[in-house]
Amino acid sequence: MNKSPITKVESDHEIIQVKFINVEKNPLFIGNIFKQISLKGVNVDMISQVMLEDDMRIDFTCPLSDQRKLNEALEEIKRKHDRIMIFQNRNVAKVMVEGEKMKDEIGVAANVFEIFGQFQIPFSQVTTSDTSISFVIPGELKEVAVQEIKKAYQL
Repeated sequence: MNKSPITKVESDHEIIQVKFINVEKNPLFIGNIFKQISLKGVNVDMISQVMLEDDMRIDFTCPLSDQRKLNEALEEIKRKHDRIMIFQNRNVAKVMVEGEKMKDEIGVAANVFEIFGQFQIPFSQVTTSDTSISFVIPGELKEVAVQEIKKAYQL
């Protein structure tokens, strides 16, 4: 029986990371933005936000296969909300670690951050749940990240 808190490491390089900068701090406003994205049929995955003094930044990921629909949604958002700056990055990958025991184990995120530091793997977005952590990293470092996490957790 595997005692490791991480039992699965997965990766996906077929993603787009989108950054919204200068987003108004208003839940209704944010809801409207994501409603426009969903109405175009874009499957949003990771979402994270950073609260700044006067506004906020929101990052999310979606499948590369949704590029055309995403572009349509972003054009509408830009037209309606000209203060928002929007950036897309397709040279990224998502690495996800998962394990049921993660919810009871202290330091799993710290250990993965250490691995990333040791191998100079920067991350631009992190989301967590009780049993998983997902990272957005440079696409060219995906294999190194997966390999080193698996090695560290003997997977």
